[in-house]
Amino acid sequence: MTDCVGGMSPGPAARVRSVSGATAFVKACGPELNPITPELLRDEARILVVLPDHPNLPRLIDAYDDGEWVALLIEDLPGAVPDVPWSTEDLRRASGVLSAVGPVLDGIVSDWVEPARASPIFSDGWKLLADRLDQVDPWWAKHHDELAAHAERAVALIDGKALLHWDVRADNLIFGDQRDVLIDWGQVRRGARWMDHALLAMDCAMSGSLGPTALEFFATEPALAGRDPADLVSLMAAAGMTFAARATEEAPPGLPTLPATRARWADNLRLELEAIL
Repeated sequence: MTDCVGGMSPGPAARVRSVSGATAFVKACGPELNPITPELLRDEARILVVLPDHPNLPRLIDAYDDGEWVALLIEDLPGAVPDVPWSTEDLRRASGVLSAVGPVLDGIVSDWVEPARASPIFSDGWKLLADRLDQVDPWWAKHHDELAAHAERAVALIDGKALLHWDVRADNLIFGDQRDVLIDWGQVRRGARWMDHALLAMDCAMSGSLGPTALEFFATEPALAGRDPADLVSLMAAAGMTFAARATEEAPPGLPTLPATRARWADNLRLELEAIL
């Protein structure tokens, strides 16, 4: 067994090998570690079991759920997450994965997936910041009203019926010699078809980019052709305000680094927004 580090889950994650030599990846969590993560794993199991065989999609081998602890046994994927800051080549590879996966997701019929409005990062989390401006960088207070006007557009922008991964970041992709795979499907939502590519653009800001800026990627990405760049500004404003506000909160159980991660994402989005506003 080889422990895996990184990611956002508080539970164990490891590559395992059976006596026959077969390998797999296992991740698990119980409510005593974090009350929300087991439900995310349940959601991931529900979508993985209906995903068809496709080179850009992971395969679920088995799942365990005793009502408290949930464990997923997933195929072992050789490769590594893309380096960040993003390179232009890796962004192109990631965009290709999203474009290939989109039509596959269109063929999945499911009524359990929550609508995009269940994503508070874009829908209403940004409203928290108004009461916490004295706890964050003064830039957020100086530009609050302008940012709020942008963020208010986000809830209408994200709405739609397309099935989406909804958590597109560098650490949710595995680039391999034979195949590139989009992993960690616990956040699946229905929303606007273009949103997964927009989230990739936003990760150019959140994780950094050695190539195009978030706005440059958004403006030149074929899958986003015809979209107004102001749409990305609205998404970044909503997400940045949410992350800034929630970085002031205590860490949830099992996730001691989450406030610092939110603060870093907020700061990186702020730098992108500073260049635009």
